[in-house]
Amino acid sequence: MTELATQAPSQARSGAANKRIKFIIGGAVIALAIIYLIFTATQSTAAYFLTVEELHDKGSAIVGRNVRVSGKVLGDTIDFNSRDLILRFEIVGETGETLPVVFNGPRPDQMRHDAEAIVEGKFDGNVFTAQELLLKCPSRYEEGGFTEEKVEAVR
Repeated sequence: MTELATQAPSQARSGAANKRIKFIIGGAVIALAIIYLIFTATQSTAAYFLTVEELHDKGSAIVGRNVRVSGKVLGDTIDFNSRDLILRFEIVGETGETLPVVFNGPRPDQMRHDAEAIVEGKFDGNVFTAQELLLKCPSRYEEGGFTEEKVEAVR
């Protein structure tokens, strides 16, 4: 009977140690899963922000990757198919390099010559297919665009 009494506390201690080890392993697995989910979410939404010149300089290294490109819209290249909602235009960089863009969606109201555009999508080596198109507001809405005299003239 004394043998049973001495074995019970040691078994209780080993049972507690097993529970502690299982808890640590379970916590580590959960922490690794969270880190993996954060990493994959960041990678899938991350996009390089480039100018037209930088995009052309990167060449085939950037083909098929999600990127954002900024440039000014060339007004005479704007072609909108209202039936299929396909907008084709070109943006130009600082040095004059151009990038043909295709966007499937409605034509933005601010789409005009020299509008500053930011397009996000994928480049196939020839044409940039934009999933998102952002146009900066005209300068008249920026700070200093309206003076008190201009505001009074509008009233």
